[in-house]
Order: sequence, then C-alpha cells, then structure tokens
Amino acid sequence: MKKIISLILMLLTLTSFGSEKVSISILPNAPVLNEPFELIFKIKLTGDEEPYISFDPGGASVTGRSNGGVSLKTTIINGKFTTSKEVTYVYSMLSTRRGTLYIKNIEVDFGGGKTEKLKNLRINILREPQKPKDIFVMAIPSKTEVYVGEGFDVNYYLYQRVNVMGSELEKYPALGDFLKRFHLVNETIETVRFKDELYRRSLKYSARLFAQKAGKAQIDPLKLKVQYSSGTSRSNFGFGIQLGQVRVRSFQSEKVEINVLPLPTENVPPYFSGLVGEHDFTLQVPRTKYVVNEAIEAKLEVQGVGALEAYEAPKLFKHKDLEEFDTKGEIQPINNQIQKKTFEYTYLARSSFDIEAHVEKVAYFDPVKKEYVTKEIQVPKISISGGAVKSSSYSNSEKVKSEQLLPITSEEKSPLGIVGVNLGKVKTSNKIINLINYIFAGVFLLLVISLFFVRKRLSTNMEISKEIIRDILKGNLSFSSLYSVLSLISDDLGKNVGEKVRESSLSEGAKSYFLSLLDSLERGTYSTEKGGKGKVNKKHFKELRQVIK
Repeated sequence: MKKIISLILMLLTLTSFGSEKVSISILPNAPVLNEPFELIFKIKLTGDEEPYISFDPGGASVTGRSNGGVSLKTTIINGKFTTSKEVTYVYSMLSTRRGTLYIKNIEVDFGGGKTEKLKNLRINILREPQKPKDIFVMAIPSKTEVYVGEGFDVNYYLYQRVNVMGSELEKYPALGDFLKRFHLVNETIETVRFKDELYRRSLKYSARLFAQKAGKAQIDPLKLKVQYSSGTSRSNFGFGIQLGQVRVRSFQSEKVEINVLPLPTENVPPYFSGLVGEHDFTLQVPRTKYVVNEAIEAKLEVQGVGALEAYEAPKLFKHKDLEEFDTKGEIQPINNQIQKKTFEYTYLARSSFDIEAHVEKVAYFDPVKKEYVTKEIQVPKISISGGAVKSSSYSNSEKVKSEQLLPITSEEKSPLGIVGVNLGKVKTSNKIINLINYIFAGVFLLLVISLFFVRKRLSTNMEISKEIIRDILKGNLSFSSLYSVLSLISDDLGKNVGEKVRESSLSEGAKSYFLSLLDSLERGTYSTEKGGKGKVNKKHFKELRQVIK
C-alpha cells in the first residue's frame, strides 16, 4: 500500500535535497538497473562566478555532463527590482547494480574560497520499471506558493486505466489551514497523459482556498471508495467481455504542502482592507437630500478574487447625530474565482446637518505586482433638513371676555360628561365638549387595542423563540437561526444583536457563550456545510428562553 501511494506523487523531477543556493534532483525519480538517469544540479548565483561541482558517484558511473542553461528571474517587491540567476548542470549516470546507491562527498565551489558541502544523496535503483497504477486519487492545486489571504483552487481527481463502475466519497478533506469555498463538481471524464501513460480522469471534489497564516500549509487527502474490474478477453464473436474480478477498494490522495508567504510589511496603507487580489468597489446612493428621521440608504458592491466572506463593510458616512443600523453583506458568486459582496447601509438622522462629499480609500494587495493598490470610493454630499415641529396654541381674548359676560342657560347647567382634563375656566358649548369626549374615547380605544397587539406580539415572540430554540437543541444550529432568536431579546431597533445580548439579564457566562458562538457561526467556514463551529449548550439556551419571556 505504501508503495502504491508513493508512486502517486512521482513527478517528472523530484528534488531530493539541497540548500538555499543548491538543489539536486534525479530524472526519472525511480532509476532502473542498466538504464541511464540524470543527476541535475540547479545553482543560484549573484554574480558572474562559475561554480565547480564534485561528488563521489559510488557504485554508479558518470557517462556525461551538459549545461542545462541559465535562467534569469526579475521580481518587483514594493517597487524595487530584484534579479536572480540560476544555472543548471546535468550529469548522465548509469548503475549496474540494483538496490541502494549513495552519491557522496557532494561539494560546490563558488570560487573566492566560498564552498558549500551537501549531505549524501540516497537513490533506490530498481530491477525493472514499476508498473503504472491502474487507479489512484490525486490532489492538484493551482498554486503551491501563495500569500496570506491569496485565493487558489485545489481539484481532487480520480485517475483510472481500468473499468470503474462506481465511486463514493468516503472521507472529505478537512483543509483546516484554509478558509474554504466549495465548488459544484462536474464529473465529466477526460483523457489525459500522466507519466507517459494515458489515463481517464474525473473531478471528484473542488474548492477555492485562502491561507490564513504564513508558513507551511497542508492540503489534506481525499478518500474514495471505488468499485472496479480489470482485465478483458475477446469472445469468439469478437466482443470484449469483462473477465476481471469485481473489487471494492479505498484510495486516498497524498498530502500536498503549500508554501504561504507573509504579506509585505513595508508601505502598508492604513486603510488596507486585508483583501488580496484585484477588487472593484462601486457605491450607489439613490438620493442625497433627506429630512430628519427619514431613512438614508446606500449600497456598496465589492467584486473580486479575495476572501470576501471575511471582509466587513467600510464606514462611509460619519456624524454624531447619524445613527447607523447593522450592515449585513450578501455574497453572490460570479464564477469559481470571483464573487460579489453587496452591503446595504441604513442610517437615520436625528437632526439637520450636512456631510460633505469626500473620498474613502480602500487598499488591497496585488500578488502579481507584489505591491499594495489603492482604490477610491467617491462618497457624495448628503444633506439633512427639517426638525421637530412644536405645536402652537392661541386664545381669542375678546371672545373669551364676551362669553364670560353671558348668562348661564339651563342647557349649560346640565351635566357635561367626562372631559378627562382641566380645560380651564372658559365656558364652552356642548358641541365642543362632545367633540372632546369623542376624541378621548377614541384615544382610549386605541390604547386598549394597542395593548392587545403588544400582548399578542409578546406572545408571538415567545412562541417563535421557543420554536427556534427547540429546533437548535435538535441539532439544527446555524447563524441565521441563532441571529433570529437573539434579536428577540429586545424590540429596540436602535441596537444590534450584540448590544441586545450584552445589555440583557443573561448571566455573564451565557452572554460570552452566545457572542462567541454567533461570531464563530458567521465567520466559521463560509461553506455549504449545515452548521458552523460551536457546541450547543442546553443550559444557556434554556436561560435565553426565560429571558425572552
């Protein structure tokens, strides 16, 4: 089994060992007895020096030496050009003995007293060529070196040279070193050449990955259970008949290592968004003039190749009398690499003021140019006018005086009914009194109705919360369900869910638990998985149900 797995990742060249300046590889990576193979030296130079290579071939013989050429590489890092040179030397080798071959005393002399000694190289010489595998699984990343936050794709393929009747995913790759975005898979079979052999392959699993920290990251293996048969024979009628035994066996891909580079620390803009790769920012503001207490709306669209799942909405309008409600982003895939995230902003102005037109800067890191790129968002001027209008009252003194001199009739001595407030000493007619009574009766009726609906709403909130919590305790935990039930803690629209939790009568342990769980569910995997991270604590959910009551 180990031999089969080790053959999966055999490439045309295999770097056995080396140092920062010298690397050594063999071709092919599994040499065969009495068949030539190549020992390849790649040496990085900084000047015009010509290195001298020496080594002990052990039980093999050196049949030739050639110059593999010179390659120049120019890179731009933070606006500075850096040029490096790499020379290649190829030694033709032949071994007349099978088994382990050691290349010893490897030394590279750069001149000027500068030498570099390398460890012995161990090579396994085979008696005969290895038979190509009939079935194997391989993970193929689009890049093996990326920056922190840079996206790349990984595809898991099933390669086959025999008849495969079916397969099923037995173990998904964890991919815990990455933020991941899963793709829908089209399992169309295609014919490819691998290690000079023709194979049919089909895509079984695919994802877009974003490395979270610098260093070595690991692409975990995928395990498939495959049903297949091998061997064919021809009948007397000329038809191919499958005579091979039907087998069911598990195949697993090898781990693949990704080198994750840190983002440059020089010339980092203070408004760096954390996004890596090209992005566009488009702001839409339908109106620029509003009145006090009128909802102000704006929409920002961010489109690009970065990890938009973790990108938070930038601040656009700022004022001490401007209240901002929770801004939630909605992600829409454009293709497997590009997504668009739309932020819906809602504000409420509490007084009259103007916000002048200004520019909000946002920066992302370009991994190709290796520099930070600044984008400008043009924010228009916003004007809020109007204010609270105070009701005014007046009295006609002449009319009051004349009414005070009139004698009181018998009708005016009759009971006037419920007035509800002190109207002063001014005499009024029955029509006015009746009108006032009608008004107060209507207000009283509205109060009764509103109390009924408030109680009904409280009852509805209780029922909704019970139903959601019951569903969560059954194992159906998600960001939307937790967000919905926590929003029922308070009816205050001016507070976000976090503020409602912190200001509630929940215990400190329950507050910490719900805030941490909400953040984990929102930022966890951004995948098609049913749940996020976090364990359901029944004790805290029961406490939450009591608080909502």
